Amino acid sequence: MPNFIEDRSRDTLFVQGSLESLLPETSIARTIWQVLGRLDFSRFEAKYTNDGGGRAAVEPRRLAAVWILAIVQGTTSSVRLAALCGKEVEFRWLLGDGSVQKSTLCDFRKNCMEELSQFSAQVLAAMARAGQLPGEALGTDGTVQRAAASCGASRTRKKLKRSLERLEKAVEEVLHQGEKEEKRHERLSRQANRLRKALEEMEALGLNEDDDRMTLTEPEAPLRKLKNGAFAPAHNVQATVDMSSGAIIHMDVVDGGNDGGQLGPQIKAAEAVLEEVAALVEDEVSSPGPVQAVAADSMYHDTRQIVELEGRGVETFVPNRHEGRRPPGVSDAYLPTAFTYDETADTMTCPEHHTLNRRKMNNDGTSVVYQARAQDCQACPHKSECCPKARGGRCVNRPVHAALLKQTAQRLKTERGKRYRQARSVAVEGVFARLKERFNWRRCRMWGEKGARAEALWRQITHNLMLLTGQWQPLVPRASLET
Repeated sequence: MPNFIEDRSRDTLFVQGSLESLLPETSIARTIWQVLGRLDFSRFEAKYTNDGGGRAAVEPRRLAAVWILAIVQGTTSSVRLAALCGKEVEFRWLLGDGSVQKSTLCDFRKNCMEELSQFSAQVLAAMARAGQLPGEALGTDGTVQRAAASCGASRTRKKLKRSLERLEKAVEEVLHQGEKEEKRHERLSRQANRLRKALEEMEALGLNEDDDRMTLTEPEAPLRKLKNGAFAPAHNVQATVDMSSGAIIHMDVVDGGNDGGQLGPQIKAAEAVLEEVAALVEDEVSSPGPVQAVAADSMYHDTRQIVELEGRGVETFVPNRHEGRRPPGVSDAYLPTAFTYDETADTMTCPEHHTLNRRKMNNDGTSVVYQARAQDCQACPHKSECCPKARGGRCVNRPVHAALLKQTAQRLKTERGKRYRQARSVAVEGVFARLKERFNWRRCRMWGEKGARAEALWRQITHNLMLLTGQWQPLVPRASLET
């Protein structure tokens, strides 16, 4: 008869030693705790008012440590984290072998936004003191982040009104059926009130058409197209990164459906953070900034914002998505560049020597529209090459800041411009890849825009701590931007 090892899985185990001795010296938990021990948590501690008695609270430094370790390991659930804090050596060591409830972890994660913002600045200041935060070349980009709401929570106004009508009819029917249906009546009434509130919110948001949509459980997260081609409730998350160090300077959740118009606001917010960091550093040699260059993709191109940044001495590396775009059916000989401008008369002249008079300024004030007389264009033998579909005269836009736009376009074609564009792509998109893949941020756990901001801020802090401690390295070598 074969001889097998005896099953001793039910035998009592006795482990000798403390958590300190059981935790490996190379554990990342030790690194996290060492860094947090040098940072100021007085703002977190000021929220605790249990000095006179009551149950002892968990130290906020320890709560921050376990959440940072959880994010590093890809844990996003407070329920899962509470379980880990009860059995895993690393989490038990960070908590001092104390107990923690799921509600405590959840409240700490979402209710300390102001304190977390200042804490994030402290981490950046530590990077600056270590010479890891030049803050001179910034890159910005956005991503679509899946919200906590389900796809089925998105409804059109027309469908909401139909559902409300059916519920109101059902409420009336149940009302006359006596006390036996009282609980059902209450349930249907709550559902009807929820739909009325949703319709009121749609009206407040200006969504008055039958085809307008809103996510019932998370109105701040409209349907957006994800990278896999599907549509789901999602947030537009913006990140501004120091391209030399890879540090995330600022993250935000915005309302826009794309990145248009976000260049100026995001860079301004990042500069404010760098000023806060400089005040914490109090050392001119280590202070980050000032910002000297900004890189973004073509969706961020906004003439007014680029003019404002260039006027402050900030070089912009932002392609113009409208450059090279030609009117349909227009031949090369009649492109807008073939029209000449007379500054004295403030008119333009077409290749056939017809005059285009000033008509108006465009909506954003960045170009002037000039138009030829309808009779000149209709009688012109070259109309089919110049404006084949125009019923009136040909219109041409003259950019007000043409010289500056030409300068920025030429800068992009230089070797330095190519390096900055490539560095932005690697640095910023690499950051999003780390946040989503390494930190398992494929979908928000917290509800609403506030919850999405909290999750972004926690991951920003954790990402920067990984860089500060040397666990991660910058994706773009600093030398590639300095040469």
